[in-house]
Amino acid sequence: MAGMLHLRGVLRNINYGPLFRLRSVKDIAFEDFEVNSAPSACIMTFADRNALGFSKWQTPKPSRSYPSARIYKTYNMFRSVTVIPILKDEGAGTLNNDRLNFMTLSRMNLMTVYIVLAWFESAKPHPKRPNAITDQRLNSAFVKERIAEIKRQKMSALHWNKLHFQRDYADVFRCAVASYQDIAQEYDVEMHSAENHLAWLDQSLVDGKFNIEAFARSSSSRAAAAAKRESVTIHELEHLASGQKAYLELENTLGGEYHLTADEVYWEDGKLVIQESKNTRNVLPSITDIEDGLFKMILFRAIERLYLDGEAIPFTTRLKLTGSLSGQLNLPADDSQVIAFCEANDLASARRRPTKQDMLLLLNEEAHANPGLSIEIAPNK
Repeated sequence: MAGMLHLRGVLRNINYGPLFRLRSVKDIAFEDFEVNSAPSACIMTFADRNALGFSKWQTPKPSRSYPSARIYKTYNMFRSVTVIPILKDEGAGTLNNDRLNFMTLSRMNLMTVYIVLAWFESAKPHPKRPNAITDQRLNSAFVKERIAEIKRQKMSALHWNKLHFQRDYADVFRCAVASYQDIAQEYDVEMHSAENHLAWLDQSLVDGKFNIEAFARSSSSRAAAAAKRESVTIHELEHLASGQKAYLELENTLGGEYHLTADEVYWEDGKLVIQESKNTRNVLPSITDIEDGLFKMILFRAIERLYLDGEAIPFTTRLKLTGSLSGQLNLPADDSQVIAFCEANDLASARRRPTKQDMLLLLNEEAHANPGLSIEIAPNK
């Protein structure tokens, strides 16, 4: 495809310490937990004083609603659990009909994040759009039961996710399909085809049982195609005239495969720069945008070797943040350089905390604490 650079790479084990903590994450007691009313990211506490990080996705599609930013908020916990709806159908009157794919499973395995599968059991008809639903609510009892099991078991995230998917994936998927059929009947709305959903599930079954290898085969090709489509989409403000997007096929020693895209790749000082960009017309991208970018950099930073046309190439990775700024700041740097940049752009003054200067000082701390993390702050020309 024109405008796309196709790269292959090998990932090493992830070693990363997140420090960008500008908003406190709430604590929620497990005995009071209800998945629909719980914050999108929080610390779940137990009676024995143990705790784990909790986050939830609004949809199984990772490009929507910043699930990476939510996981990042609790990624410093010894255990991090994320709840993912296995299927989200918003009605035949919409194009939104998302299913969980193997790439999400393999990425969470790599990031050592525990998955809890979930399904939407109720909804309301959309007040303005025909054949559309809203206010979807997950079955909370199943989610709470599986989180309690993770707490009791002393498994790795990889071991848990494999066990959970083999045991529960097919049943949870069927529960999701049945719930949407019930919603369609109750409110006289047309949903996407239940038969198509079940035919999709069948591709992940061997002798009637869920099989991870079959799941990988059936969904990886779709994820790869989606990544390739994204890799040739140039969004406003991304300014890729000096470079191009890239499609990356990565693998690790566990045999996991990952299909990702980079906003921009370009040559600089004899190295290929793999860049994740967050752009805004405001002074700086939002905290959520920055968290999303940092989480993606955890994975890009873990690339150990990179190949172009079968040949190993030197490379580096970078998070680029652009806004209504003057001058450029490259992190890690001395705090004095950060403060000088903030003074030049009037980033230290604000009615409320944290200030933009607080944000950049914390980003600088994170860049110093994680060798190989490079962050560029620049004007959105």
